[in-house]
Amino acid sequence: MKKKIDLIVLSLIAVIPFFCVLIDLILSVVKAGKSAISFDESLMNQLIYFSVWTTLLTGFWGIASVISFFKKPSKKIAWAESDNVITMIVTYQILVFLVYSITFLVYRKDIAGFDTWYKILKSVLEHWLLPIGIIIYYFTKERKSNLSQIDYMKNKAWINCFIPMFYVLFVTTRGLLIMYYPNGETNNLPVFPYRQIDPINYPVYVWLPGIISFIAVPYLLSSLLNFGVLKVNEKNIIKWNTPANEKKVLNK
Repeated sequence: MKKKIDLIVLSLIAVIPFFCVLIDLILSVVKAGKSAISFDESLMNQLIYFSVWTTLLTGFWGIASVISFFKKPSKKIAWAESDNVITMIVTYQILVFLVYSITFLVYRKDIAGFDTWYKILKSVLEHWLLPIGIIIYYFTKERKSNLSQIDYMKNKAWINCFIPMFYVLFVTTRGLLIMYYPNGETNNLPVFPYRQIDPINYPVYVWLPGIISFIAVPYLLSSLLNFGVLKVNEKNIIKWNTPANEKKVLNK
């Protein structure tokens, strides 16, 4: 029964991310009205947001996990089965959830994604339901790694900073090229998607700590997640190894 539930959850994790990206990518182009944009603009509108990077990464992991689910133990996809990889994905999902939720509450007028029905659907699925679902899955799945908390912080947690680093490099390079070498129209696309990493319109004491935090926080957050899941797994093992449960196993 648990395997069937796991397969259903993994299938949803594989499908929902690509549904979110594609529905916005396509309908932003084909819909009628003045707000319709070109495919190139729609594609760039997806790529400039870290939430979309996280969503796509989650979707690819979900697909790999579903494929690996049907493989023999010796032929499973290693990175899809890795506890460290899912910790990285959950770390990014929590960041997306927190940043979007805080922005939604504090700067609701400035937030993108609530002007059409499909953008509302995408935003709710991508920024709230998907993160909550994968967090629940993360803390209820069987833990396979025996890596201690100290070993994780030394050898694995820092790896989770690379994708945010590449993202900041991509967004900054794009923004500076647009500002200093303008060529064509950007229309409604923001030059920098987040004010916290915008070196053009905001002072250094805003964007520099923002960039440093954006890259460094995944290290701290993934370390906390690893610590939490180790404790949850430890409690489950202790609970399973209680005398009452041992008797049940022996009776079987």
